[in-house]
Amino acid sequence: MAVSTTLWEEPDPLLELAAEAGDVGAMKALGTHLYESRGSRELAERWLLAAAEAGDPEAMYRLSGIYQDRAVSSYPNGASEMARASDWCRRAAQAGWPEAASAMGGKSGISDDEREFWLRRAVESGDVRAMASLASLAERRERPDDAEHWYRMAIAHGMSSLRIGFSCLLMLQGRLSEAEECVRSEAEAGSIGGAGQLAAVLQKLGRPQEAAVWRKRYEDWLLQERESSGRWLDRAAPELATVAVTALVTTAVVPFIQALVSKAAEEAYGQARGLVRRMLRRNEQPTLAAETVEPTGEPVGESTGDEEPGLLIADDAEAGITLFVWSNASDEALRALSSLDMDELTVRRPDQGRVRLVWHPGTSKWHIRGE
Repeated sequence: MAVSTTLWEEPDPLLELAAEAGDVGAMKALGTHLYESRGSRELAERWLLAAAEAGDPEAMYRLSGIYQDRAVSSYPNGASEMARASDWCRRAAQAGWPEAASAMGGKSGISDDEREFWLRRAVESGDVRAMASLASLAERRERPDDAEHWYRMAIAHGMSSLRIGFSCLLMLQGRLSEAEECVRSEAEAGSIGGAGQLAAVLQKLGRPQEAAVWRKRYEDWLLQERESSGRWLDRAAPELATVAVTALVTTAVVPFIQALVSKAAEEAYGQARGLVRRMLRRNEQPTLAAETVEPTGEPVGESTGDEEPGLLIADDAEAGITLFVWSNASDEALRALSSLDMDELTVRRPDQGRVRLVWHPGTSKWHIRGE
């Protein structure tokens, strides 16, 4: 039976009857609709679970998303929900759902061997971003030949920003001329990180005057970027009072980003923004950045779309990462989150201390700042 629903509308009256009669497609459609609209989250879980247990791989993947969201919302008591999310995502990937394979490649708490297995499966399904993750994983596992292969593949498929990391790898191997050639185009295109890496390579090559030129550009560009997009972050908390809703929420940032990325991968940007709004709306009153608000896990009403944009500051004390994200974040910003390698981020912080992730519209990139 072919059934469909439209977001924010009541489902077809026959849909629930079809689901009750055991139609797997109807179960999946009803569960998806209930979860994405104003419906009951408990009923959404019930129908998606029924469809998943009947073997529908998409339902398995969507069910994993329910548990992922719940784990993020109930931090620090969300370990069991996170385990269920991983389990159903793994089942969906094993059943051949491509988005699930990509998601498994970014899961925390799995072995590097399993991570690599799923990332390779994601590449086979056409996920270019998985190539970048494979490059990072191979480098971390001290397999430079594999890392080089995946860097080249990802760059060839349009991920030019990876030239910086690839140049670092080449430089560590003593391949300085190749390292310069690799990163120069990125630096000349205006990349801050590219300029800094080019300066480092030129210094190693024994060309200090050229290195000084690029080091100066790097410092100037970094200063401009901080002034244009990060000035307000370094001011006192009262400056944030002008924001309609500002909340500092202590949560596990990596799984929160993974939840946003999974929705962006489905082009469900409205749902991703809804997750940000739900985190914000856990407080009845706006809070300043000086306050810390623990998520309660209580249900939060859906957005009407009319409220003022709010700033969510998601802080992970254990990982040392703070994410600044607006409730009206652009599709581009949400999509770009997928290019962040969170495992790599925790290893290569700018100053080996805490880091802040801030979206910069001018460069269309998430910028990493040390504190």
